[in-house]
Amino acid sequence: MNQEEQKKSQPRALFAWTAPEFIQQQRGPRWFLIAGIVVLIAVLYALLTRNWTMAVAIIVLAAVYEYTRRQHPPKEIEISISELGIHVGHMFFPYSNVERFWMFYENGIKTLHLRVHKRFFSDVVIQLEDQDPVAIREYLVGQIPEWEGKHERLSDIILRLLKL
Repeated sequence: MNQEEQKKSQPRALFAWTAPEFIQQQRGPRWFLIAGIVVLIAVLYALLTRNWTMAVAIIVLAAVYEYTRRQHPPKEIEISISELGIHVGHMFFPYSNVERFWMFYENGIKTLHLRVHKRFFSDVVIQLEDQDPVAIREYLVGQIPEWEGKHERLSDIILRLLKL
């Protein structure tokens, strides 16, 4: 099957957009100064308690985290919602595999969250970018149950506030 036939056999996308895998927080010199002080205090504490392994682990983890963050910026992924399910990059989630969804759009953050059936429950977070969350919600309510009253996870709030 050639590429043209493949496109014709795929369901029509009702909503389609590209978005980053995740939001990479912007950090200024003040953030790096505070982070450096926190790492230094943690290393000093580890050294004072003669926990050499912890001191090395803190330094290595901080360095690996920053290296990974700089070398692997978020990729732009294609997202589409069709009659059969939701495509996120190379993954496809048929509506039958999505237990529920909820949306979060406050303070400049617009995300669609999916609770997906797997061996363990897994949440998929999709950046909405410039999409109309109301229109997407209205369509998805007819396909999968909405988790009403669900808010942003505490861990997501903490990570966003710490710019991690």
